[in-house]
Amino acid sequence: MTDSGETMWLEGQMTAREVPALERHYRDRFKQLPLPSRINLEKVESADSSALALLLEWQAQARQAGADLHFDTPPRALKVIARLTGVAPLLGWEQAAGNTDSGAQE
Repeated sequence: MTDSGETMWLEGQMTAREVPALERHYRDRFKQLPLPSRINLEKVESADSSALALLLEWQAQARQAGADLHFDTPPRALKVIARLTGVAPLLGWEQAAGNTDSGAQE
């Protein structure tokens, strides 16, 4: 986990086991300005619905502060969970019309 100010990079696991520690670690980060504008998820190896909950919480905190937060290169499985639960559009991960999840890396 690194933070350059504008972009945070998360790596490793983001499952129910790790998410509480991530939330605690970054709790104060989302209370101070400037907030990150992007979170890069490219190096996240696995994630579950608890990761989605954390990302949505961070996004809500950013919006309360008047900022936009974008999530870049999410793991494929996380995008699938987001689509199945209906939150993909909230995270900016909606697919273009007519595009299906064909197995290609997104």
